[in-house]
Amino acid sequence: MRPTTASSASPLQLLLSAYDQAISACRARNASRAYRSIALLQAAHPCDSPSAGGIVGIYDWCERAVCSGDFLGAARTLEQLRTAWETADRITNVPAMTASATARVSSFDAPPITRAQLD
Repeated sequence: MRPTTASSASPLQLLLSAYDQAISACRARNASRAYRSIALLQAAHPCDSPSAGGIVGIYDWCERAVCSGDFLGAARTLEQLRTAWETADRITNVPAMTASATARVSSFDAPPITRAQLD
């Protein structure tokens, strides 16, 4: 990740930077820095929705892993979450198809999918 100032960083860049800090702290086996970084990640996610419980549980597990000395497990988990955020960003920021690509896709003559095929 390129260094950036907080004022020019997007929310995603700030989140990825927080993951980088947490992963680095785990690799360095620095428990206090890892705790602070994981707390920052927890604060970055709104916890008032039902779906937020999963991510909160993952962060809680990472904290327990650090507490028990499983820095590698915590780092791997945080790396997977970081990768997921990067992948989601790439998927949502894919440029629109060009007109020629759209024409090729729409000219594909496949039979329509029926409801029976889905069941």
